[in-house]
Order: sequence, then structure tokens, then C-alpha cells
Amino acid sequence: MLLTRSAKVLSGALVAVTLVWAQTPDMSGTWEMDAAKSKVTDGRAVTLVIESAGKKIKLLETSKNNAGKETTAEFTCAPDGKECEFVEGGHKSKMSMWFMGDSLNVAKTDGPPGDVVDEWKLQMSPGGKALTLTVTHIEPAGADETLAFSKKAP
Repeated sequence: MLLTRSAKVLSGALVAVTLVWAQTPDMSGTWEMDAAKSKVTDGRAVTLVIESAGKKIKLLETSKNNAGKETTAEFTCAPDGKECEFVEGGHKSKMSMWFMGDSLNVAKTDGPPGDVVDEWKLQMSPGGKALTLTVTHIEPAGADETLAFSKKAP
């Protein structure tokens, strides 16, 4: 009887985890920043490429500053809260990500001396055609940024 009850509880937990994973949005695609709808502190233009890679998410960010200089940042990480490597403009730091409801939350930490600590929140529109990235600057503290993206046609 106890074994049957334990099996039911475990089965229920597995179903709950499967439902949460199934309800997370698929943010895959190429996303181009709409400068008119975005609030960035330095005037940069950003493109995101997001891919599902098994149970991990791969994100490639390409930023172009006002002078036209381009930098890239990328990571591949499971949305389970565990740290993974983040390569940004030639230096490395750590990222961790997790889903909270329909938003993908990302924390950037452990970079080289003088690097920034940020939290990101990515949220897709109900129709899947728009994505909003809110960046909270923790260290050094700074104004939040909101980047609005449109999905590029395949």
C-alpha cells in the first residue's frame, strides 16, 4: 500500500514537471531589435538568435554600437538554474537560466574584474511575433533597459 502511494506521488510529480516544461515558450528564431520601441542606455542595435538544443537553449547576441563596431556574446545552457559558460566580447563569465511562468530569466555573474552583473528577463508575446528583453544592471547599478524585438521571417 505504501509503495503504491509513493509510486502515485512520484508519478504525479513527473507529470507536473512535464507540464511545466511543455508550457514554456519556444523562443527559437532570429530576433531583431526595434530601436523605436527599445530603451537602451548606449544606443546599440541588437540581434538575438535563439535555438533549442535538446534540453538546452543556445543564445547568440550580436550588438552593434553607434560607431558600427560589432561584438558577439553567446552561451548554451539548460534552463535549470545551473551555471554555464558565457562568452562575451572575448571574455568569459557565468550564466544561469530558468523559466518562471512564461518568462526566461537569466543571471550573468563571475566575469573578470570590472565586468558587470546583470539579470535578464525574456518574455514572448502571445502570438510569438515579439520578444521583450528587460536587462537589470546590478553591479554596477544602473537604469534598467528594455529591448523590444520582432521575429525575423525564416
